[in-house]
Amino acid sequence: MSRHHHKDRLTLNEIHDLLDNIDQETVTVAINPPHEEPDANTDCDSDASDDEVTCNPDHLSLRILSAEVNSIANEEPLEENEDTNHDLESPSTSAEPPKKRKKRTRKYEWHQNKIRVMNTVPDYVQHQNNELTKLKEDCTKLFWTDEWIEELCEQSKLYASQKSLPSDHVTPEKLKVFITILVISGYNKLPSRRLYWSESPDVFNQLISESIRRDAFEQIMCCLHFADNMKMTDDKFYKVRPLIQHLNQVNKPKYSQEFYSIDEVMIPYYGRHSSKQFIKGKPIRFGFNVWAACTADGFLLHAEPYCGLYTNISDTGLGQGPNEVMEMVKKINLEAGQHVVFDNLFTSVPLLEKLGDQGIGATGTLREDRLSGAPVMAKKVMEKKTRGYMEEAFTGCISVVKWKDNKVVAVGSNKERKTPVNKTKRWCNREKKTCRN
Repeated sequence: MSRHHHKDRLTLNEIHDLLDNIDQETVTVAINPPHEEPDANTDCDSDASDDEVTCNPDHLSLRILSAEVNSIANEEPLEENEDTNHDLESPSTSAEPPKKRKKRTRKYEWHQNKIRVMNTVPDYVQHQNNELTKLKEDCTKLFWTDEWIEELCEQSKLYASQKSLPSDHVTPEKLKVFITILVISGYNKLPSRRLYWSESPDVFNQLISESIRRDAFEQIMCCLHFADNMKMTDDKFYKVRPLIQHLNQVNKPKYSQEFYSIDEVMIPYYGRHSSKQFIKGKPIRFGFNVWAACTADGFLLHAEPYCGLYTNISDTGLGQGPNEVMEMVKKINLEAGQHVVFDNLFTSVPLLEKLGDQGIGATGTLREDRLSGAPVMAKKVMEKKTRGYMEEAFTGCISVVKWKDNKVVAVGSNKERKTPVNKTKRWCNREKKTCRN
């Protein structure tokens, strides 16, 4: 093995001559990323995956070409096939990029006979909700437990000692007041948090000003920490990971219900962070992307922040979107008969089939390239039809329905079917009034 560092960098011609002089050895040449300066602006606002190639390898920048070059030679000779050793073709010198290998997709047997459809998802049975009485007594103790407040106080005081900050106001009692003020500021918003203690009658908040002094609040804000910085790992969300884990633990379903939702949530953030995302077309374009499982009325049950390859999601072989759904279904402990709903970012026919095998209902909109060969009318043809036209196809326990609304919509489900069909009220531009259609 030979390594070449800054002192003896090799040019491209020297690398070429070195490779020519090596016989019957496998050589791997790698360009190491250059060391960044402390004040270098390396932030990238992109929603691309961490493992995607975002540059042209034939036209690398000077910054990359000037990096270190490592050449690693393996002493073991390549295994040669005796029968085909003399028939080996020379590598292609064509400038055309290699063709992508097509993924093998399962072929489903589709039909349009509703009688042949298998119903693998049982009906939902409502369980007795014993947790409702606790919810009526004191909600805050269910989420901000005394043990959690004590741990938060300990970590905040530890950070204050490491940074030589005053921490005499960091106590469990004042931390509870601090968290309560953060909740109040979520719906009673002011341009600056210091205005809550202002004497101006238009912004003064008596409840907050009498609960804690402004300087004490500011001191807790400076010391607030959830994890020890001296034990930092490669986790990009290490500093808030204890908070995320705590919320996921206490936000488990307090009562059983039938319908749940899985989607992505954007937390607005405009600072510099390697996991910050930019998603065009979203109401919140810049921030952290979080996979979330919620109840039908929007209560958060489980959240997992997206951080590229380091996201804590198991690979089921179905793709990124379906992997998120399977992980969330596992985390919130869905049972047979319960129903989960998601959008076309997650939906696929194999996902609906897998959830159906577990007895869990699933419904979601389908993209045109994820219909898995369902014999329904093509999108361009259906766009010429009148509103309300629909077609349906079945395979196993899955139903795929495509209909013409304002646009062509496709929905897949392992429990719901096309019928029954009801009329709804819509605004009619022609008659300038609400009509039923």
